[in-house]
Amino acid sequence: MKKQIRYLRRLGMLVAAMILGQPAAAQENADLRRLSETYFEAHLKRYPVWATSIGDYRYNDRLDDVSAEARKEWLKTLDDLLREAKLLPQEGLSEDDRLTRKILERVLADALLQSECAQYLTPLEPLDGPQIQFPLILVSQPFRNPQDYRSYLARLRAFPTYIADHIANMRSGVLKGFVPPKVVVEKTIPQIRTHRVNDPKQSEFFSPLLKATGLSDEQRAALEKELIDAITGDVIPAYLHLLAFVEDEYLPRCRETVGIGHVPGGQPIYEALAHLHTTTNLKPDEIHEIGRSEVARIRDEMSKIQKEVGFAGSLDDFLAHMRTDPKYRFTSREEILKASDEKLKWSQAQMPKLFHRIPKADCVMKEIESFRAAAAPVAYYNPVPADGSRPGYYYINTYAPQERLRFTLEALTYHEAVPGHHFQIALDQENTDLPKFRRYTSFTAYVEGWALYTEKLGYDIGGYSTPQDRFGQLTFEMWRACRLVVDTGMHQKGWTRKQAIEYMAGNTSLAQLDIESEIDRYIAWPGQALAYKIGAIRIERLRRDAEQALGSKLDLKGFHDALLAGGAMPIEILEGRMNSWVAEKSR
Repeated sequence: MKKQIRYLRRLGMLVAAMILGQPAAAQENADLRRLSETYFEAHLKRYPVWATSIGDYRYNDRLDDVSAEARKEWLKTLDDLLREAKLLPQEGLSEDDRLTRKILERVLADALLQSECAQYLTPLEPLDGPQIQFPLILVSQPFRNPQDYRSYLARLRAFPTYIADHIANMRSGVLKGFVPPKVVVEKTIPQIRTHRVNDPKQSEFFSPLLKATGLSDEQRAALEKELIDAITGDVIPAYLHLLAFVEDEYLPRCRETVGIGHVPGGQPIYEALAHLHTTTNLKPDEIHEIGRSEVARIRDEMSKIQKEVGFAGSLDDFLAHMRTDPKYRFTSREEILKASDEKLKWSQAQMPKLFHRIPKADCVMKEIESFRAAAAPVAYYNPVPADGSRPGYYYINTYAPQERLRFTLEALTYHEAVPGHHFQIALDQENTDLPKFRRYTSFTAYVEGWALYTEKLGYDIGGYSTPQDRFGQLTFEMWRACRLVVDTGMHQKGWTRKQAIEYMAGNTSLAQLDIESEIDRYIAWPGQALAYKIGAIRIERLRRDAEQALGSKLDLKGFHDALLAGGAMPIEILEGRMNSWVAEKSR
């Protein structure tokens, strides 16, 4: 009833605006803007650690509240906002505002659907679990003055409650039979143990004081005492509490199976996750077949490289050769860092060939921290904060360097750094014409589909100069095609971890270490791996359609600018926007 009254009140204001000769659209735009800002502010408050990571420092003294009570309150907020968004009339809205309304509704509906997937019951995993996310606050937490340190100390002291709430959620999951695979949880134990230190000054959490500048001796001494107290009295005991829970209580109750289909309600949950990550209505069986088709196509392309280099034997022999020959491996951490930095700088210099709009923010290489490197992916991107206080980070993994492949580095750099994630995310953040929530919203198929699409842009700028580098591009494309098969295989069709590893090893030249880490990631994050290839297939089709429709009139730079102009959005909405762009350019 309150919502209806609010709607009637707005309708009355619209009528009054028309009588007074004021444009009706202006009032609707104001309502939409208010609702968008209300959602974004609520999201920042709900996820204060994320707020810090994007450069909003108002909640730097808080950790996310993962309690059942906070979750219930947040779901009510989302539901109220969604109801209000649906009451906003479309009449009188500009094209941009209609798009904002549509994306806002989708963001709110997706958040509610995500909660129904109940993954808060299984938060403990090696890539994004609380034991990893907590020390990662050091990447974004500012340390500019004593107040920043006090905010940091408040977060350290809040850690025991944060862990206790996660444990409560996991216990709830145990009672419901909703538990993760053992192979996932086992990998978290060394990560938890690494914070079990005897000397608090050797803790990761003491490191900000070692780098501090601008503090008086008195301030430094006081902060050192408080930091030691917080580390020894709060942080280490919380990690020990988590370790005891995992080893004594949780791990014995975790399951031997790996697919989410084995938990209560797992099949509909997986379908929902596939929808959330691909932003399409493709069913898992359809995605599985798309994956198999793509694997067959890419194998044909790899065979051409095999013939070009004159390798005798079968394609499987060639894949094994590329995977195991020492000359294709790095030999040291230093060599990886040097080669990654050189490739990043080279790709940055080529970007005016592909874009009119270049991000103002820089992107630099950064080594993945040792405390999480063993379970971390080969590389990833960490965005620029809103205040521009640091560049975007192209994180590179130097763990076990002899397992890292040289010939995949070029494609990796395009994807994770420039022009992949850095261009898309930095340009969104810098686009002040967009509502704030659209500048920071992430739809996986768009974000990862774009990044995978950019791997092929190396051909447009004179990259991939050797057959081995071209094979590296195909290896990475095959990797994402295999994801469609193994993710649906494990979570929909009941494949084992061993089956998934064997399928990936039989069709890619990825190092065994990377294959096993990737499979474990798909086990921990059901459905996320589907987004890359599905998104890239759709974006590549948009480019082919534009080339066919426009021919020599196609401005590739303009096409890329248009792809990135509206921020992240569901793929089907992007297709409509780009079809309109092509139609306009055809006139």
